[in-house]
Order: sequence, then structure tokens, then C-alpha cells
Amino acid sequence: MGVTDNEEVRVPGGIDLSRWLGARKEGLVENWMHELQARELGGGSGGPALVRRFASQLVELLPEMVGPYRNQIESRWDRLSELYGAVAAKRGLAAGEAIDELHVLRELVIRELYRDPPGHCDAPLVLREFLRLNRSLDRAVTHVSVGHTDALFFQFFEGDGVAVPALAADAFGAQAEEQLAEIASEVADILRQAPWNDGAREH
Repeated sequence: MGVTDNEEVRVPGGIDLSRWLGARKEGLVENWMHELQARELGGGSGGPALVRRFASQLVELLPEMVGPYRNQIESRWDRLSELYGAVAAKRGLAAGEAIDELHVLRELVIRELYRDPPGHCDAPLVLREFLRLNRSLDRAVTHVSVGHTDALFFQFFEGDGVAVPALAADAFGAQAEEQLAEIASEVADILRQAPWNDGAREH
């Protein structure tokens, strides 16, 4: 019989997966950027600085997607993923290229789980946390595709159905930065409500 997201299946060793991911955020961002460059991904208009900005925010939200506030964070995760896809279209990437970039993050998380498994932590881990992690990454892939498709659709129909060139790098970059800041602010407001948070949450 298969395991569902609601089953309390315990994994030996146990861990708070959210904290485990949170402690590795900086390394995941650096490794993600390195792998994108090594695989000749992360290119297009806008430059690596914009890609790094998205990488940082996606990795920042990932621990929260398996944490206690995941229901409130989920809509922001979706918006962030769609924005990533839309900006990828403006960068001149195909949808598959944007999805490939996100799959690199999945590979790195899995690699880290094998390299440094979280069995030494005190808190018990239920298998559903791993399922939530995988589902969150699947969800991001879906919304990256949605964002990319929507961006191309609106670009095509702008100007009486005549396709128009992509926005200049500084224009769509500035717009993306504004939306990223808005999402980050909303997430910070949600996490400030956490009962363990006295003003600065620690992972």
C-alpha cells in the first residue's frame, strides 16, 4: 500500500526538515549558481545577478514549504515560481530551459540529503515531510511553466496581436525586483506571527 501525505510514517533518526533545509540555504544558492554556470544554464537577458536573486528567494522559501506555515506560504511560492517563469520568457529562454534550471535545485537538495542525511537531529521526522518537499518542487515546476506561458501569451497579443520584442533587461529586471520584494515582505509578515519568533526567526 502506498504512503500518502497524511500518514504518520516515522523515519529512523528524525528531524525538523524545515530547519535542516534552512541551515543549508546559503550553500544551496551557491551550488545552484555554480551548477547553472557549469551546465550553461542561467543565461539570457538580465544577467546572473537577476538569476541569483530568484535563486536566493526560492531557496529562502523552500524550508517554509515544509514548515508549520506552509498553507500561508504556498500562494507566495506559486507567485514566485510564476514570476520566475515569466522572467525566464523575458530572458529569452524556452519553457524547458526554465524548468531545467529548477530541476537543478531538486538535484542539489537530493544530493545533500544523501551527503549529509538529517538523522542526527532530535525532532522526529515523518515521511510526509519528504513528500511535501517533493510536492513543493513539483508545484514550482508547474507554476514556472504557467508563468512562462502567460508571459508569451500577453507578449504575443500586445499591440493588436503583433508579437513585440521582449522588454529591455533593466525594465523587466526592475519590475521583477519590485514583485520579489513584495513577496518577501508578505512572507516576513507571516513568519512574524510564529509563536517561536521574538523578532528574528532562526533556522
